[in-house]
Amino acid sequence: MRIAPQDMRRARFGSAVRGFNRPEVLSFLDEVADGYEQTLRDTDRLRQEVGALQAQLAEHRQREAILRDTLLTAKRVSAEMRESATQEAQLIVREARGRADELTRKAGAQCQDVEREITDLRQTRTAVEASIEGSIVALRHALEFMKQQDREQCHDDTSRQHHPRPNESGAGGDRPAPHRVIAVVESQPSA
Repeated sequence: MRIAPQDMRRARFGSAVRGFNRPEVLSFLDEVADGYEQTLRDTDRLRQEVGALQAQLAEHRQREAILRDTLLTAKRVSAEMRESATQEAQLIVREARGRADELTRKAGAQCQDVEREITDLRQTRTAVEASIEGSIVALRHALEFMKQQDREQCHDDTSRQHHPRPNESGAGGDRPAPHRVIAVVESQPSA
C-alpha cells in the first residue's frame, strides 16, 4: 500500500497510557510528510528529466544511426565515384592512345606522300636538267654548224673574189649563186 503525504498529515492515533507526546508525533508526521512530498516532487522531476534525457538519447542514437548510414553511403558513393573516375580515366587514356595512333598513322602517310613528292621532284629535276643539257648540246651543235657554215661561206666569198661572178663578167652564167644552209636541230628531253 502506498501512503501519500496527505495520508500522513491526516493520520490520527489513539491515546494510550504511557504513549507518545501527541504534538511531537504530529509535528514529526508533518515533517515526514513534507519530506516525503518533497521526495515525490523530486522523483517526478527526476522522472521527467530521465524521460527528457531518454528522448534526447533516443534522438542522439537516431542521429548516430543516420550519421553512420550517411557515412556508409558516402563511403560507398566515394568508392563508386573512384571506380567510375578510374574507368573514365582509362577510357580517356584509351581514346587518347587511339587518337595518337591515328595521328601517327596519318603523319606517317603524309611523310610518305612528301617523300614520294620529293622523289618525283628529283626525277623531274633530273629530267629537266637532262633536257636542258640536251638543249644546250643541241644549241652548241647548231651554233658550231652555223659557224661552220659562216666559215665556209666566207671561204666561198673569198674564192669568188678571185673568180668573176657570172653576172659581172658574163662568163659562167649557168652557175647558180650559193645559198646559205641553216640546220635546225631539235632536242628532245632524255628521260
